[in-house]
Amino acid sequence: MSCYLRHLKPVLGELGIEPKTKEERKQIDLAIRSIVGKSNTDRCGEVWQEVKVRLQDDMKKRSLLDALKNLA
Repeated sequence: MSCYLRHLKPVLGELGIEPKTKEERKQIDLAIRSIVGKSNTDRCGEVWQEVKVRLQDDMKKRSLLDALKNLA
């Protein structure tokens, strides 16, 4: 499972995404991996590194949030 979802809790909460079950967390994890161009075989740390890069750039962050918003 993803090691980084706990770090994204505030961001996901703003979007109204609050995964409660293991299945919901897995669905969010797979969606994030798809958005940042990682596969389900990539290690969690690799995915988190890419997510962190996107969160630090306003345009990339907006793109990530817009893609996540479509999940909600």
